[in-house]
Amino acid sequence: MPTKPKPKPKRPGRLRYVFLAMLLAVLAGVLWDGSPLASFVLQRALAIKFSSIPTVTPAELVGWMKDPGRQPPLLIDTRTAAEYAVSHLADAVRIDPTEPDISGLANVRRDQTIVFYCSTGLRSTGMAIAFQQQGYTRVYNLAGGLFRWANEGRPLSKEGG
Repeated sequence: MPTKPKPKPKRPGRLRYVFLAMLLAVLAGVLWDGSPLASFVLQRALAIKFSSIPTVTPAELVGWMKDPGRQPPLLIDTRTAAEYAVSHLADAVRIDPTEPDISGLANVRRDQTIVFYCSTGLRSTGMAIAFQQQGYTRVYNLAGGLFRWANEGRPLSKEGG
C-alpha cells in the first residue's frame, strides 16, 4: 500500500502577520514611556539588572529631606537641559548624561549620599553606576524617576521660579 506524503505545514497567512503587528502596536501603546504599567515594568527590570544600585521612593526621599537628624542627599538630575528647564527637583544639580561634566562636584565626598533621577529611572541608573565605579559609596536612584514624583503630586521647580 502506497504511503501518503506528509502534508506541508501551512505558512502563516497575511492576516496572521497583520494581527501580530496590531498586537505589537497595542502592547507598545500600553507600555509607552510614562504609563503606570511601563513604569512598573521598567522599575522591576532595573531592580533585577542593576541590583547594586539601591532605590529610594519619592515618599522615602521626602521623609529623608525633612529629617533634621540626617544630612539631605545631593540630588542629581541626569536629564537634558531642555527637560531640566521644564521641571526639576528643588536644589538639584544637573549633569548631562551624554557628556557628563562632574568638575562642579570636586568637593563632594566619596561617602556623600547622592540620589540620581531622570524621567523614568533608566538614565539615572546608568549615572549612578558610573559614580559607584568612581568610588562613590552612597548612591541611590529615585524609583520611578520624576514621572513618579510628579504623578504622586509632589512639588517641582522650574528655571526662573
